[in-house]
Amino acid sequence: MAASIHPVVTPPLDAPEAAPSFSLFDHRRRITVDEYHRIVEAGILGAEPRVELLDGVIVNKMTKNPPHNLACDLIQHLMMSLVGTGHFISMGTSMTVEEYQGEPEPDAMILRGKPRDYTNRRRTPENAPLVIEVSDTSYSEDRSVKWSLYAASGIPVYWILNLKQNQLEIHAEPTGRGEAASYAQRTILGPDDEVPLVLDGREIGRFILREILP
Repeated sequence: MAASIHPVVTPPLDAPEAAPSFSLFDHRRRITVDEYHRIVEAGILGAEPRVELLDGVIVNKMTKNPPHNLACDLIQHLMMSLVGTGHFISMGTSMTVEEYQGEPEPDAMILRGKPRDYTNRRRTPENAPLVIEVSDTSYSEDRSVKWSLYAASGIPVYWILNLKQNQLEIHAEPTGRGEAASYAQRTILGPDDEVPLVLDGREIGRFILREILP
């Protein structure tokens, strides 16, 4: 029988781990989302740049290895069977966070509506009840600058699938804004634990974590 879930509640202002070389709320000149789009469209970063915009800084994305790719495929396959009408799974697409000069590309996110609803509009935090990052070499960034960005922008639930530790971190209940933003609750689950899939405050299903581990 799967183990029960024991949430670990952290203080709302718990600082993220391993701060990156730039601060999410550093007010030095950064490029805007629109400037970033123009740079990409002009081909300055190459035909298929592997970058994302975090706090106005263009950051190289980590190289994806076979375990990372497999985990993403497993997540996609599982979510397609769990997510019903009204939501869909989007893999590796960008999310626009204009308030904090960001356009991260999470490994996966659940969006409200249907894919064609986004034909002429950007994906934004307001339409993403769940964001997922698959972490191996990227854990430090996922647990620091992205943790802060997703909390500040009000993403209700943020998952970090930690491949090195074979565990899932569920961060929920974003609180505060700007520098005061954080997630008030953190739940850490192991390979044999049940994972609740909660969208818009409602649990729509459960699965065993091992199902999405490489």
